[in-house]
Amino acid sequence: MIWVIGGTQDSYEFIERLEKENKLNKIIITTATEYGGKLLEKYHIKTLSKPLDKEMMIDFVQKNNIEKIVDISHPYAKDVSINAIEVSNECNIEYYRYERQKLEIKDEKIIDFDSVEKIIEYLEEKKGNILVTLGSNNIPKFTKINGLERYYFRILSKWDMVKKCEDNGILPKNIIAMQGPFSKELNKAM
Repeated sequence: MIWVIGGTQDSYEFIERLEKENKLNKIIITTATEYGGKLLEKYHIKTLSKPLDKEMMIDFVQKNNIEKIVDISHPYAKDVSINAIEVSNECNIEYYRYERQKLEIKDEKIIDFDSVEKIIEYLEEKKGNILVTLGSNNIPKFTKINGLERYYFRILSKWDMVKKCEDNGILPKNIIAMQGPFSKELNKAM
């Protein structure tokens, strides 16, 4: 059995390709959220939708006779990938990681940051409204920022994510709850 660690648009595209090749019977996919699992319901595929720590992963590998791991998790889900690599080493099974192509855009308007905290520090000095598209897990990092009313947070349209925003002092007028992917035009309009 091949274990696909999914929950991203890339993983759904991978599953679609396997479906066309009639290979879904050899696959089991995990997602960290129920929502990720719901997006897979149209496929006839074994799924498990809950976060897995390393010990749970080892148990999962053993119970499902996993021979290979294909990690197509979100690029920011580093702990998942680190645990999966360790599990593959301990269980002596193959591990493959899909990496999105990194965009190399040369533009003086683009600034690279190595942490959300450094982004927030930079934004403290800026004026005007700011669209934050970093996901709901980063919401708590913004709670102490000056001028929170200038920030608009784009998140998935799930009640628990909206509640996380509200619990962190973000007013409903500053919450944009919608499912991507988003076009360049829509991003500009926001």
